[in-house]
Amino acid sequence: MSRTRIAYGPQPQQFGHLYLPDAADPAGPVPVVMVVHGGFWSGKYHLNLGTPLSLELAAHGVAAWNVEYRRLGAGGRWPEMSADVVAALDAVATAVAERALAAGVELDPARVRVVGHSAGGQLAVWLAGQRTQVRPELVVSQAGALDLASAGERGRRIGYIEDLFGQPYDADPELYRSASPRHRVPIGVPVALVHGTEDAQVPVKVAERYAAAAVAAGDPVELHVVDGEDHFAFLDKRTRSWALSRDLLLAPEPLGSGARSAG
Repeated sequence: MSRTRIAYGPQPQQFGHLYLPDAADPAGPVPVVMVVHGGFWSGKYHLNLGTPLSLELAAHGVAAWNVEYRRLGAGGRWPEMSADVVAALDAVATAVAERALAAGVELDPARVRVVGHSAGGQLAVWLAGQRTQVRPELVVSQAGALDLASAGERGRRIGYIEDLFGQPYDADPELYRSASPRHRVPIGVPVALVHGTEDAQVPVKVAERYAAAAVAAGDPVELHVVDGEDHFAFLDKRTRSWALSRDLLLAPEPLGSGARSAG
């Protein structure tokens, strides 16, 4: 498989790595998975977190678009990073498709999925609710930080979330709610939530509450709770969280409606 660096904007952090399956393998247009890495929205963490999953997806015959974006301390806060993931997704139909075709692989813009871990899960699910040129058919949230507003509503202050928005919740509650996936349902895109019971960074109740809100709003959603695994299991190929995420992304059809759990 090949890796190609593609810029989707003029800023240094606006780029991604495209991993393609062998051009001799596809019988027709191939699906695309956009990978959004996590790391508390911090510039201390980079797209290399998404490289192992991208390689595995490409080895299974899909194109993986592993994106970087402007982060805290690396050129951006919420306005920049939210704009970046929109631009990165829309690039699937333009620069990314063009580079893939030049390498002998035709991409299918109607079969685009998005996966994000932790902060990347928040970005991925938020992205699915936006007006974008490319519409994802599925989002997989890996221990996603899907509720950015409820703590502020209760008067609790979380430093890295305040850093994300550049102000406390009380200064602009609607800003927090507009970025909080739990507060934005329905989005009309199927979402698979994968979360470990031993997650200390983003408790599993965050996924459970998102699933309940999504079902109440009429969104198709599945909740997969993985017993005994933590926040970082998604970065380890030996875990059930990894295998489940991969299988959801490679499934022939996106999810149906309803919620279920997997132990």
